[in-house]
Amino acid sequence: MKRRTYFTVAAALIGSSLLIPGAEARTCTGNGDVVGSYGYVGSRDGFFLLGATAPGSTFAGGSGPLIPVAITPPGTVIGSKTPIGNLIAGLSNPAVFSATGRLSADGLGNLFASSTAGSLGATLAGTYIVNADCSITMTLTDPFLTSSSGTGTTTTTGASVSLVGTVVDVNSNEIDLVSTGSSSAGAVLTLTKTIQFSSCTNASLSSNYGVSGQGMYNATGGNGIAIGGGTTATGAFTSGVTGTLGTAFSLLGRFVADGAGNFVQDFAGTASPVQRSITGTYLVNPDCTGTGRFMDTAGVGRNIGFVLVNQSGGSTRPELEFVFTDVGVFGGGIAKQQ
Repeated sequence: MKRRTYFTVAAALIGSSLLIPGAEARTCTGNGDVVGSYGYVGSRDGFFLLGATAPGSTFAGGSGPLIPVAITPPGTVIGSKTPIGNLIAGLSNPAVFSATGRLSADGLGNLFASSTAGSLGATLAGTYIVNADCSITMTLTDPFLTSSSGTGTTTTTGASVSLVGTVVDVNSNEIDLVSTGSSSAGAVLTLTKTIQFSSCTNASLSSNYGVSGQGMYNATGGNGIAIGGGTTATGAFTSGVTGTLGTAFSLLGRFVADGAGNFVQDFAGTASPVQRSITGTYLVNPDCTGTGRFMDTAGVGRNIGFVLVNQSGGSTRPELEFVFTDVGVFGGGIAKQQ
């Protein structure tokens, strides 16, 4: 009788576990879960309210001015003029930044970067440890910082940043991280596997994409309308109210990449009825990073830097993650294949 009861209870427990597959926690096996080519996007937003209230507001529990963070801050940490140098300087200084590029992971806990955008060079630029609960710790260092002296130019070790995060995708396609230093607060870094390791071309970016993004520009960045051009119609770019920090803007639209370096409008008869079509040009590098320019129907244009990655969830569908690269402009967004 007892044995029969035992099997009845056991069967019930097994059945219930099969009905609730999400109840079992996911585990990682180690550094081998993170291997391959990863595109990264790092950023920090435009301002923080450090125990303050915004001008014109009334709040009994707080007082003080709005604390802006400069778009082009002086900073105490100087990075090399390389993609990884720009990222580490942005993470290290308490200021606005946006950066994109590529890192390679060897599955043994080492990260490699190139000194040139688009290059496939491999210089040790950091280390990582993947834990059993799929958390990850990471250290990034700028290996390309140089200094000049009377005896010539020498390479020195640049600043280092420590990060913590999680491997959130079942196929390690996405890693979300935050930096841990006091000057790094507010910064986020996302790594996503590139669509290929070393053979991307303009043909790798084709088909229809929906795009969205946001950012801010100051006086040096301008409104993006070319001198002598543009209209007053609403296009894919929409600017908000101008304040002391600059002017916020949003981006919502659609483009067709022709695989030959051009963003083109839809075929005749399918143009967007809300004037959200985007045109322009792009260049994809072998390492799946690239540069481009978005132009909307109102004549507003913005330059971008991007990386082509796989969509989350183990998908092989491409996704374009980008940041704005014009002087005086920061922010970014994402474009997903439709």
